Amino acid sequence: MVDRVRGVVFGADDPRVRATWRVLLAMPILWVLTGAVLTGNLQAAVDVIPSGPAPGSGLAASVLHGGFFLGALAFWARVLDRQPLSNYGVSVSTDWGRAFLGGFLAVVVGQLVWLGVSSVSGGKSIHVAPSAPNEPLFGWLVLPFVSLVLHAAVQQVVFFRVILKTAAEGLHSRGVSAGPAALVAIPVATVLFIAMHGSTTPLRLLDLTIAGGVFGLLYVHSGELGLGIGAHFGAFYSGTVVFAVVEVTGSLSGAFGAIDAYGFPKMVGAYLVVLAWLVWKRGGIPIQKPIVQPGGL
Repeated sequence: MVDRVRGVVFGADDPRVRATWRVLLAMPILWVLTGAVLTGNLQAAVDVIPSGPAPGSGLAASVLHGGFFLGALAFWARVLDRQPLSNYGVSVSTDWGRAFLGGFLAVVVGQLVWLGVSSVSGGKSIHVAPSAPNEPLFGWLVLPFVSLVLHAAVQQVVFFRVILKTAAEGLHSRGVSAGPAALVAIPVATVLFIAMHGSTTPLRLLDLTIAGGVFGLLYVHSGELGLGIGAHFGAFYSGTVVFAVVEVTGSLSGAFGAIDAYGFPKMVGAYLVVLAWLVWKRGGIPIQKPIVQPGGL
């Protein structure tokens, strides 16, 4: 009986919990438990921690969530995944920093291209002029930077490192070749990424589907999370930077107006920028096949 249960939980030739269980458990343990349960309840219970509309509540939530997440990830890496923490796509290195900056700048370019399309369509007027909020730089630029970097990093590790890579490993262990396994794992991670947001409107679902697909592809192309975290952070933050120097007036109508309310135009633009760079730099569109190997990338 014990051997039968062990065979269900653990792989035959792998001491880790089976990939199927790790894919199913990742979001409840690494996202829901650390975020909604621990962070949310602690903010609500402790008066000195900012919450709700209070100034600094977003930063407090991100810092708390990040701390709980690191603890949960350490447990996950040691007990369920049997991997060192250094194998989770984040590192302190010049190359990783460049990838992060590249992902962020790609989204800024995508944002600017979309603004250009909006201007050409005649719906919006664009003027290059300082238009930053009339408040201290620390409040509107620095605090959101820290908060959103942490938020983007946690989401990327959970959905586009843990879940995507685990699904790719599981598919490969069942006979799917490395490249297809990595690519098929992207919609698995994207579906859970969409479920995490809890959105149901058609355009929002499209928005999240495109964003999830882009984030997954960036991981599969690069094998680490620098590009993805940079792009994810850029999706949150690029408007803050762009609109500090660009004043936009007017609005779009029809289909353009409906699309303009969402972020996927700049994400599509960002991915095309990264793709062009990869083709120019590496002579093709890479798929990091070691993703499907335990311990790989």
